[in-house]
Amino acid sequence: MRYAVFSDVHSNLEALEAVLQALQGERVDQLLCAGDSVGYGADPATCLELLERSVHHMVCGNHDLAVADRMDLDWFNKPAQAAALWTRAVLPSERRRYFKELPLVWKDSQVTLVHGSLNEPEQFHYVLDAEAALKSLRIQETPVAFIGHTHLPGAYIEEGGRVTFHRFSRMEVPPSGKLLVNVGSVGQPRDGDPRAAYCIYDSQAGELSIRRLPYPIAQAQAKIRKAGLPELFADRLAHGY
Repeated sequence: MRYAVFSDVHSNLEALEAVLQALQGERVDQLLCAGDSVGYGADPATCLELLERSVHHMVCGNHDLAVADRMDLDWFNKPAQAAALWTRAVLPSERRRYFKELPLVWKDSQVTLVHGSLNEPEQFHYVLDAEAALKSLRIQETPVAFIGHTHLPGAYIEEGGRVTFHRFSRMEVPPSGKLLVNVGSVGQPRDGDPRAAYCIYDSQAGELSIRRLPYPIAQAQAKIRKAGLPELFADRLAHGY
């Protein structure tokens, strides 16, 4: 099975279109999204339409729940609260209801998909170190699991109870142990690289790769500013943080 996995589109239509166009040239059996389709960006409705047409399986992220009014906005900082309220106002009610139907966790025989952490997925814990990763890996039932949420791509590998972190562009899956892979962000990278990120996993070949794509950032920035969303969301796109 060949999977394409991405996360954290955050209503960035330009970045999403670039990724979906690139994936047309990939031999992908399953296209998976690890949540946070909305928030921050200016094109929530169009992004959701594209995702519904293109993605085979998607889980719910914390920004998605906030827009669906299923998560307390006090959980978020002030700019993120403003983005959630703006998105609620512009997104049709049937689109907001769509998030209520999404699971927090999805899996098949090969992979697991969750936004933040398998450990209490409804709490959206950030996996930023080996200790946090181990809490997920202990629960994980498939060889590989995919997450987003931090917008920082990389893989945590557990072998014999020991967890190590690896940044990679391409890597082989170890024959034993388990992997927890952060696929980064399509719409708002925060690893210092402003290009959109997504992951390809070939379970038969045992190979993972993180792909990066340029997209028209200035166009996405102009839309954010025109919508009256916090300036921060436009500025950070150019820098990838």
